[in-house]
Amino acid sequence: MIRSARQERLHGILETLLEDKSASPQSLAARFDVSVMTMHRDLDEMQRRGLLRKIHGGVVVERTRSHEIAASLRSGVAVPQKLVLAAAAAKYVNDGDVIMLDDSTTVAGMIPHLSELEDLRVVTNYLPALADLAAHGDIAVQAIGGDYDHAHESFLGIGAVQAVRALRVDTVFFSGTSADLAGSYHQEEKIVALKAQMLASARNRVMLMDSSKFGHDSLHLMTAWQDVDRLITDDGLSQELLEGLQAQGVTVEVVSVSHEGES
Repeated sequence: MIRSARQERLHGILETLLEDKSASPQSLAARFDVSVMTMHRDLDEMQRRGLLRKIHGGVVVERTRSHEIAASLRSGVAVPQKLVLAAAAAKYVNDGDVIMLDDSTTVAGMIPHLSELEDLRVVTNYLPALADLAAHGDIAVQAIGGDYDHAHESFLGIGAVQAVRALRVDTVFFSGTSADLAGSYHQEEKIVALKAQMLASARNRVMLMDSSKFGHDSLHLMTAWQDVDRLITDDGLSQELLEGLQAQGVTVEVVSVSHEGES
């Protein structure tokens, strides 16, 4: 999917705010080489979407406990982390497997690593993933139907849950929006309902979650750690959290992004 210049800028604004926590419209305008008026229009649009909140003298990302950032914007956030997590997760897919991918942009990054496998079937409810998989003629693709959700770019609802309930797959690869030592979370009930069924339909459950998502919760508990067979995260995870997870018996694989891109 080709993004417009404005959509690319919105991605950049969101990623900047997630990294720097707060900024002024003036500094953002200078960073993205647009007028302050144009930046205010961009920020107003993002505020209408519930992505951020304009405050006196600045802007802060709106991390609500009940609404997730749209998939079109999430795909441009924490890209280096997502790439290494996806590559690490792909090592757990074998020839002849039937795997399930959720609608997270992190998990979708596994797809380029699957093309060399033989007799692979991939099941997913995520429309962009279906399009990417369709380009690989050697991969059998199975779509999970249901009600199409434009914000998440995926199929959800009762129909999707029922479709997943009828399946048994080797491994499900999934993510969440936040996590702490009690488990992982998501803001939206319909997402939690489908992912819970995905986990129930899989023999193995592998979670991909970058370290920035740890240390806070969201409205709905999605899964307790005892229900996760392997957690793949990056080396930004604090030692305290790592030890707390391991103390619960969680198998944690930490991949390095500290020197990603350096030669």
